Amino acid sequence: MPELAEVRLTADYVNRVVGNKIFSGISKNTNHKGKEMEVDFPFEIKANSRGKEFMLTLSTADLFATPENLQVKNIIMTMGMSGYFKWLEPGETMRNSHLFFHSSDGGMLAFVDVRRFGKWNWGWWNSSRGPDPTLDPEAFKNKIKDNLNKRAFDKPLMEVLMNQEYFNGIGNYLRAEIINRLDDVDPFQPARDAIVSGKGERLLDLCSEIPHQAYLLGGGNLYTWETPKGVEIHTSLGSWTDWMKCYGNKEMSSMMDNIGRRFWFDPKWSN
Repeated sequence: MPELAEVRLTADYVNRVVGNKIFSGISKNTNHKGKEMEVDFPFEIKANSRGKEFMLTLSTADLFATPENLQVKNIIMTMGMSGYFKWLEPGETMRNSHLFFHSSDGGMLAFVDVRRFGKWNWGWWNSSRGPDPTLDPEAFKNKIKDNLNKRAFDKPLMEVLMNQEYFNGIGNYLRAEIINRLDDVDPFQPARDAIVSGKGERLLDLCSEIPHQAYLLGGGNLYTWETPKGVEIHTSLGSWTDWMKCYGNKEMSSMMDNIGRRFWFDPKWSN
C-alpha cells in the first residue's frame, strides 16, 4: 500500500494542485537519507503513474523555454507503505515531510511519508516491472502470456499476483478482491494452471477491472494513506465498504504468505 489505484490518484492530485505553477528548486529534509535533488532551471511539474510506480517530470517552464534551452528531468519515486503528496501554502508546514518542490509564489509540493519507506531518484520506468494493467491492458496480458513458461508461474496464483514484473500495481488488497471474484479458481494452484484454464482470460481482465474500480472509488483509506481531497467518487459502484468483498472480511479465511503478507480468501479453500 499504496497500490495501483492510490498511486494513480496521487498523480491526479499532484497535477491538480501544481496547475501552471512555476517551481524554482527542490530541497530535502536533512534528517532523511534520501538523495539530494538539484535543478538549475525554472520548471513545471507533471505527474504520471504506471502500476505502483510514480514519476514526476520536471521540464523548463513555458515562460522560459526556447528550443535551445528546453530541459527535462524525471524523478522516479516509490511511495513505500504510506507516502503521499501534500500542497503547502506559504508558511504552512507538515510533519513527516521529506522532499519539497518550491514554487515561485512561496508554496511547496511536499512528499509526506510517516514510515520513511519511500524513495526517489533521477530515472525512468523500471524495466523489470510490467505494463500498467489499467492503462495498457493488452500489453499487460501479452507479457504474461509470452512468459508463462517461466518458473515464476510455477508458484501459487495468490503469490504470483504480487509479482511486479508481471502484475505491476497489484498489491495485497487487490489480489484478494481479484481472486475472490473468480468462481471455483483455487488461489493455491500454480498460477500457470489458472491462467491457461477456462477462467484465465477472466482472471486477466479482472486484473485490469478491479484496480480501475478501486481508482474510481477513490482508493483505499488503509494504514496512513488517505484519499486526496477533491477526488471524484463514483457512487454508481457503491461504497468502498460494499465493494471490498474479501480483504479484511472477518467471514473470510486468512494466512501469511511466503513474502510475509496476509492473504485473505474464501474459507472453502482452507485445508
